[in-house]
Amino acid sequence: MDNVRFGKFVRACRQEQNMTQKQLAERLHVSDKAVSKWENGIGFPDIKLLEPLAECLDVSLLELMQSERLRERQIEAKEAEQAVADTISQSEKTRELRMRMEKIRLLLTVSALGILYLVFSGFFSVLQASQKGQGGLSISRQAGIWYENPVIFYIWVGIFITGCVTVAFFTLWRTQQFPVPAARIGRHRVQGLLTILIDILVVVMLHTYMANIANNIEQLHALPEAIPITAYLSNNTGSMRAQVDIREDIVQGLENSAYVRDLDLTVRLKAGLDEVDPDNWNTLNLFLCGINRIGAAGGIDEASIVWNTGRDASLFAGTANLCVVSRQLFEQNGWQLGEKIRLCQYYYYRGGRQNKELFMAPLEDVTYEIAGYADWITDRRENDGLTPPDILVPFGSVRASHQRQGIRFVAHSASFTVNDPLHLNDFKQEMKALGLHSLTPLSTAVSCDGDVLNVNDSVFISTATRLRQLIDTAKAFYPVLLALIVCVGYLVTLLLLQSRRQEMALLRSIGLNRRRCFFLFFREQFLLTVCGVLAGSLAAVLLHGNYGASSALTACTVGICYIAGNCLALWRLLKVSVMEALVRTQ
Repeated sequence: MDNVRFGKFVRACRQEQNMTQKQLAERLHVSDKAVSKWENGIGFPDIKLLEPLAECLDVSLLELMQSERLRERQIEAKEAEQAVADTISQSEKTRELRMRMEKIRLLLTVSALGILYLVFSGFFSVLQASQKGQGGLSISRQAGIWYENPVIFYIWVGIFITGCVTVAFFTLWRTQQFPVPAARIGRHRVQGLLTILIDILVVVMLHTYMANIANNIEQLHALPEAIPITAYLSNNTGSMRAQVDIREDIVQGLENSAYVRDLDLTVRLKAGLDEVDPDNWNTLNLFLCGINRIGAAGGIDEASIVWNTGRDASLFAGTANLCVVSRQLFEQNGWQLGEKIRLCQYYYYRGGRQNKELFMAPLEDVTYEIAGYADWITDRRENDGLTPPDILVPFGSVRASHQRQGIRFVAHSASFTVNDPLHLNDFKQEMKALGLHSLTPLSTAVSCDGDVLNVNDSVFISTATRLRQLIDTAKAFYPVLLALIVCVGYLVTLLLLQSRRQEMALLRSIGLNRRRCFFLFFREQFLLTVCGVLAGSLAAVLLHGNYGASSALTACTVGICYIAGNCLALWRLLKVSVMEALVRTQ
């Protein structure tokens, strides 16, 4: 049965009944677009609608099936059977075609949703990275996510999307829904392979570009470990750093700061064993040093200390009355590990901020348990000419003694490592709020207060500045690179489709408008681009590694930009008139 003939017959009968397409559609409970398709020979009504349609048009079912008026109502049985068979066959073909088209739409919709998911997951990943200060256009390796493995992620996603698109286009191919068989991809294998190859190269190029940005960002974030920034407190001229007076509020601020790690604090005392005779200062013959961690002791290795059972260097972080003594003192007095000794402690103080002379006053007597001993001679380095201590005690224990006695507490040295050097300005602002100042080496008034911050950040700043410049330059060039990809898609499509201008002109000459021709060739280019982008993504991941959702975002970006160039080239090719195109191809 001829759809065009059927459509003309339906239109003629409808006009005889003085009905519009909308009125006929309402009586059949279908859309007016469906009626329009029937009359234009594009579609065919469902077999269940034939009898109601014949009644509406006031014709017999046989006349409707044969698409002509019958002069004689009596016809042969074979002729009627053949007409019915043709009608049923045509209706079944239309229904089968409709079901196939629904499957195609479903497959393409699933593919589009998969691609959109990759795009949005990539944008979400980049947005999270920008909120964490890692850079919005960067790609970074993400651990603990389901697509962390590059091979698993891209193989499964590639198989899923490519499979859906391939099945959809294969089904479209078999249903002969391409307007003209000459427009099929199979007839232009060379141009198709070149398009896929160029897409692969562009994806690998952009992924390499983004991987370079990611590597620079990784280096920037790894810089604090490679070039740690150390800092210490000194007096205003920097001439004193080991025996300065550091206020307790500054000590507390350093301990509470999130920008400070590996904080080393010391406080020095004098002590006498058991008791001190004020008239005989020789009995005040021991040097004590309160430290908050083993690193503050100036080079003593924890492994070199002989510990009592159950004791370790963590005792210095607490306030318990425990101590570590020098081997010489330990052997000289015949002490045993775990033995308790009574120390009469004296603290140092000055008469004023600019008075370097130290005075001593009694603090309190404390009984310490010997937790270990070590050899100061081999393990202890002298610091700024100070005498190595005889006994190491917890910093918190000395601090607690001052508080119990109501005596103003000061630490005598403080040094640390900056925890987050990438936010160095925020760190310095916080230190300034604590009351720390900058160094004034030319000052004539030398103070003994430890309220000056010295930061060794010159090497880190120069290296970080260079890396940031590289990252910013690469990010600034990113829009230009996307524009270049659009240009590549435009030029490649324009060159490869020059040989098919005659084909385009012929399609236009048989009645296809520019819009239908555009979508015909666009479907072809879209399929080739998707295959090329997926293949290029696999190659890029195997070459440079996986960067999670940002790798998917890179692939989708290439696909979108390249397809944008395709669209521009196709529209330009189709703007040429039919006669001009036919003349040029002669």
